[in-house]
Amino acid sequence: MFSFPTALLSKRTLPLIICSLTLGACASTTGAMQAETKAETNAENYSLSTAVVYQTESKEYPLLSSYVYAQATKALPTSFQPSDVIVMDVDETVLDNSQYQREREQQGLGYSSESWNAWIARKEATAVPGVTAFLNEVVARGGKVALVTNRDKSMDDATWQNLLALGLPLTAENTCVLGRTAQDKTAIDGNTVINDKDLRRSQLKQGTVNCSNSTPASKSTWQAQHKLLMQIGDNIEDFEGVTQEHANVDALLPKVGKSLFILPNPMYGSW
Repeated sequence: MFSFPTALLSKRTLPLIICSLTLGACASTTGAMQAETKAETNAENYSLSTAVVYQTESKEYPLLSSYVYAQATKALPTSFQPSDVIVMDVDETVLDNSQYQREREQQGLGYSSESWNAWIARKEATAVPGVTAFLNEVVARGGKVALVTNRDKSMDDATWQNLLALGLPLTAENTCVLGRTAQDKTAIDGNTVINDKDLRRSQLKQGTVNCSNSTPASKSTWQAQHKLLMQIGDNIEDFEGVTQEHANVDALLPKVGKSLFILPNPMYGSW
């Protein structure tokens, strides 16, 4: 009886040998193996961009991110006034979505609103390096945080649940989640509303903001006028009254490290 050298047998070749010897119906087994081979081939064919590798594997990224948050912590007041609020972006500022970018690139795919919303619904984003310690300090000093995100407002609940799952010290009383609506874009007039987050920042200052995570007990807290004490993000447009196209770096620089803090994100942006 003919025998196959053991070294030639593998999890892929063995089922084919058995099929040949038994002359059985192995179409489903062969199909499954072909699908597996195709998936592995695709993963091999699509390499990750240097931006995603930097964000997910480098030591520089967590070092820089942690440093920015350490500097922001130093700039915090000893105690907050009831009207003070820290305004923060969410993606690549509080939540790290590099796994989404990695998964898409491994499939040879880019961003799509459908895949992005599906990722948000998974609630698997991790904490950006340094942000947990920063938020702990803000809350310990009696501060509040407004999370002004360009995730669609319909996804705010999933965003909130993801944040809570990370053990961040956030409550409806000290945190306001503000996803984007169509009005945020149509309100841009080039005068008082410059970018698509300015309307929400203005509503914070006026006390007319609509926090998606509010409770009956927290509504009055946010229906008061607020002072934007600090702004933190990974995009120049996370700063009030600024656009990528017309940002004046020299004018912003004196505020950086005091009231403005920018985090590294080479994966995507308004640039």
